[in-house]
Amino acid sequence: MRIFQTHYITQLVVLLMIFIISSSTLAQAPSIAGTRSDESVRAAAKIMVIPYNKQNEDIRTVLDENPYIRTAVSKVKEAFDQRGWSTVDFVANLRAAQANSAFTVDRQSNFKSDLLTTSGADFYVQVDVQLTTDETGTNTVLNLTAFETHTGASFSNKTGTSKFVSNDYEKLISKAFDRIQEEFLNTLMVKTDEIREIGRATIVEFNLDENATIDFDSALDSGEYLNELIEDWISTNAYKGRANLTGILDNKMLFDEVRIPLYDQETNKPYNLNRFATEVIRYLRSKGVQASRNIHGQKMYVTIKQ
Repeated sequence: MRIFQTHYITQLVVLLMIFIISSSTLAQAPSIAGTRSDESVRAAAKIMVIPYNKQNEDIRTVLDENPYIRTAVSKVKEAFDQRGWSTVDFVANLRAAQANSAFTVDRQSNFKSDLLTTSGADFYVQVDVQLTTDETGTNTVLNLTAFETHTGASFSNKTGTSKFVSNDYEKLISKAFDRIQEEFLNTLMVKTDEIREIGRATIVEFNLDENATIDFDSALDSGEYLNELIEDWISTNAYKGRANLTGILDNKMLFDEVRIPLYDQETNKPYNLNRFATEVIRYLRSKGVQASRNIHGQKMYVTIKQ
């Protein structure tokens, strides 16, 4: 009887130890859902996945003419979606642009640039696929390059390869992507953290209306010159003072890079270029300068009308 009791107590102790160890392990290990939730908050910048097109290729027809590229673009976008990133659909934006006569008639030579600008994407990931087949199998080379949309800066570049005796191109592309997916996305995550730190890049252009009675060298009632007034406001209100004045012409004043925050610093709500435009218009009017604004993607145009 005593032997039975000792054996029973030993079993209870072992089970209790297993329970304690298991509970501790679960408590220390972050859940996948928790990790993805944190990542989706960090990845507030918007990303669009697009096909690579050569200089003589029309980006509007690349997907139709190359099913491999279409598969690769879909795979990469799906990977971002699964990890909770904010993505912009390339095909939807392409169709909308094709339906816009301003794209298809007046701006054909700049179609890709305009498409990216009006998409609202902070980054775009360019996808290229090359497939070659010989007696040893099919060799797949998948190249991914991420750019910041408005500065053109390259943020992440990875090349994945796979080779199998197979004609299943979807699986071949998936294998190549699997080899670089984590490293590519993690590198890009670091860059989106930088965007949170330094702000989203925008272009701000001030123009004079053809009927305006003042120019950028006009002195205002406050004693300031118009160009000084604008430059000082932009420098003060750009996120962490990050702004670059490219130049001033007779009828134009251009900032090729003005950083704005991803979130309002007081309310922590998403901040966009429309908010920034509203603030500059309100400020100019407080100084007696009438102006209007026009937003084109992440470009802001302010027209001085006085």
